[in-house]
Amino acid sequence: MKLIPMRRAATLVPAGVATFFAASILVAPAAHADAAKGCAGGYAKYTSKGDFLYVKDRKADGRTVFINLTGPGGFAMYEVLRGAGKSFTWDLDRPEGKTNKIVISLVKGKSTDDDSNWKHCATFKFRT
Repeated sequence: MKLIPMRRAATLVPAGVATFFAASILVAPAAHADAAKGCAGGYAKYTSKGDFLYVKDRKADGRTVFINLTGPGGFAMYEVLRGAGKSFTWDLDRPEGKTNKIVISLVKGKSTDDDSNWKHCATFKFRT
């Protein structure tokens, strides 16, 4: 075994400790979580910084982008009425640290009519 002179060991230990802490900062979880999903016709994004839901209609297909949001904060529905390029942002104010689920659908006709045509677009979960 080769001995390391004390002066060199004193330099290596702090450098190793600094490297360890720098690496642990890089793998620390993010303070804010975002989640997004969509399809050709619609898109939804949740941003935990500010607790916002952004929904956009991406296609001129005569369909409404309809969002079902479920979670500990209750059930909510959001929609962006027909119109390619239309979007809207809602301030959700959901309970902190809870998992919620968003189901994105495209609806031909009124969402409340029995004869409306529903098409599932995407589903995702996010944590507040």
